[in-house]
Amino acid sequence: MTLADLAVMVAGVALVMAIPSRASGWSLFLPPPSILFLAVIGGLQLTVGFGVVLALVMLFRRARYGGLVRPAERLALGLAALRLLDVVPNLDEAVNAYYAAVGSKTLDFGVARWLLSAPAAAAVVLAVAGSALLQRRARDGSRAASSLAVVGIVGGLCLWFWGPCEVARLELPWLLVPSPQGDPSSWGWRGSVVDALRAAVAAGPVALTWGVLVAATIRPWWADRRRGHAPARVWTERAAIADATVAALLLLTFVGPQGSVHLALRVSWLVGIGLLSWGIAGCLGLGRDPAPPACPTAC
Repeated sequence: MTLADLAVMVAGVALVMAIPSRASGWSLFLPPPSILFLAVIGGLQLTVGFGVVLALVMLFRRARYGGLVRPAERLALGLAALRLLDVVPNLDEAVNAYYAAVGSKTLDFGVARWLLSAPAAAAVVLAVAGSALLQRRARDGSRAASSLAVVGIVGGLCLWFWGPCEVARLELPWLLVPSPQGDPSSWGWRGSVVDALRAAVAAGPVALTWGVLVAATIRPWWADRRRGHAPARVWTERAAIADATVAALLLLTFVGPQGSVHLALRVSWLVGIGLLSWGIAGCLGLGRDPAPPACPTAC
């Protein structure tokens, strides 16, 4: 870490503190939350905010030294995207704004969700294509292309989480997992299975996204270990891994103790997401050929 990196971090902390948060306060109709809940929520906000700080440092370093974004650094860029999403209206608020603009609610709310998420999905495709072109320029030492690649990754993840992932969370569970026939009180164990499947479908796109990012981080480390050598890791990689690990551990505290059936379904789902993420990362070539730092002493 250089003095310039430290200066960017200080500026990043100031920026994160200045960014408004759209998170609503605790409802007056609910009992006060526990100290543990407040600590977990505060910790999550800190880890996500630190992702923005790291993203600014990565942007500065790529503009100064050039080179590709390191695989593990994408974890921090993903956290930065989540923090930036807290500033803009979510998908449902965009649908309500559309209704207010046209002055009619004849269009079904679910259909409006899909229609508004379609431009975001198209923009994600363009961001991926643009990032692929920028990476070629970055390999040749273009500092402008390197810094634009950082912006493209954060922007693409923001659009991905805001549109396709959100509409999949809200709409796909009901489309892919139909309700059993009859009165809900007569469903019995079928109701629990349906709820578990819908929860898995709702969380699937976001979990798969993070799974691919984690797999892209582990793959080069695994390949280096098999070859018998371990290249030097830049400090932003270590910081991104630590930040994402803390965020994951804090999220696990929300998973309360449940029955063995629910636990088995959750473990099976996580294993399936992990294997699928590992395969997707391998097919996409993520982390297969990590670029060495452009500056071996300062990077």
